[in-house]
Amino acid sequence: MSSFMTNQELEDLREFCVNRWPENMGVIHGVGHWDRVAKFGKMLYQEGADMDVIMCFAYLHDSERINNSVDDEHGFRASLFIDTIRDTYLKALSDEQIAILKMACEMHTVVPRTGDITVNICFDSDRMDLLRVGIMPLPERMATRQGAELVADSQKYLDFYKTINPE
Repeated sequence: MSSFMTNQELEDLREFCVNRWPENMGVIHGVGHWDRVAKFGKMLYQEGADMDVIMCFAYLHDSERINNSVDDEHGFRASLFIDTIRDTYLKALSDEQIAILKMACEMHTVVPRTGDITVNICFDSDRMDLLRVGIMPLPERMATRQGAELVADSQKYLDFYKTINPE
């Protein structure tokens, strides 16, 4: 599916999420993570996937966290939050895209994979940033073939990770 969001609309969504992220939540699930998830999403993209949904997922999936440890409902809250910005920051998305985005946010920590390539890319783009908390992603836990292949070659994965997270 082709992209309908402009770069400016995506940047506006990013800035909106950044501006509402509480300072006391720090960086573990904040903008640095979101930007890396977006980069992983672009890297994992394949024909048939929806890049708009993948990019929106990057900035929304953790946006409703209330803490940085166990918060089992954050994906569900993100899904509900999407409804509140549907007619503003997400107005370029179709109803079908909104439904897929909500599903990806709601299930990203509870379902290993789905039958939807867009959702699976969303899942893997988030999982590929587990290294930020010292966890090496496991190939068998990835939802896409590309994600599994990249993390299976740990040196290739670490080299790529360094390019998107030079800190």
